[in-house]
Amino acid sequence: MTHRRDAVPRALVCAGALAAFAGLWVVLSPPPQSALAQGAAARALAAAREAPSLDAVADRVAGQLPEDARAVVVLPVAPHRPPGRAGSARVCVLVGQLDPSSVRVLSSVGGVIGSTEAPDGWQAAVSVPVPVEPPLGAALSLLLGAAVLGAAATELPRRRTAAARREEHLVRGLCELLPGLPDRAAWRLRTVLVAAGVRVLVPDGDPVDPTAHRVVGTEPTGDAALAGTVARTVRPGFADGDRVLVPPAVVVFTASRAGR
Repeated sequence: MTHRRDAVPRALVCAGALAAFAGLWVVLSPPPQSALAQGAAARALAAAREAPSLDAVADRVAGQLPEDARAVVVLPVAPHRPPGRAGSARVCVLVGQLDPSSVRVLSSVGGVIGSTEAPDGWQAAVSVPVPVEPPLGAALSLLLGAAVLGAAATELPRRRTAAARREEHLVRGLCELLPGLPDRAAWRLRTVLVAAGVRVLVPDGDPVDPTAHRVVGTEPTGDAALAGTVARTVRPGFADGDRVLVPPAVVVFTASRAGR
């Protein structure tokens, strides 16, 4: 009975996710963003940085938004700023990383998205309503759909059925798609994957694991303690829980020969 009860929702999840994945290829190369939305994102980020406290960020940013616009501001975690969520109906303030509910703040407007990111990790994205929804809005909706479908899939019992394998192939395909995307599209896809529970793997300094790492080079070292550890990550990997979806490509320290 449990198997029959799970079969229908699992099939729906997989079918919807595969459709979203196919749609990404069509819309992940949008035309230039609206200058209005891009300028609003820059002003929102500046206002957030000038706020005297975390509680004041939403009001400061709201004062810079066009009418009916929505914004999401992401602040990096700091000793005095632990991970969390705050803000208002118009401005979502996150400390740490995006989540699906914050993405819905932007997609609810159905307009043009403008975004900006500072080198130190501060980010801002603003959605400005327009009469006709541009392709970027469709891309964001597809990414949101993929995240929601991924969350639904993890709530279903994890049986190694054909449907489960299709789900894994979907997430792995999205992860492998990242390196070839433009920076802005890659950032959006990465944040949605992370919000759906996918972990980014950068194993610098860890012991090399042939079952989880793809070794693409070696680097000699005179420090015996470093031999057999990851010197640097050439390309990050991705994991869903304890299961590695895409192994990170790494360079490994090897002991240098005596006398060399």
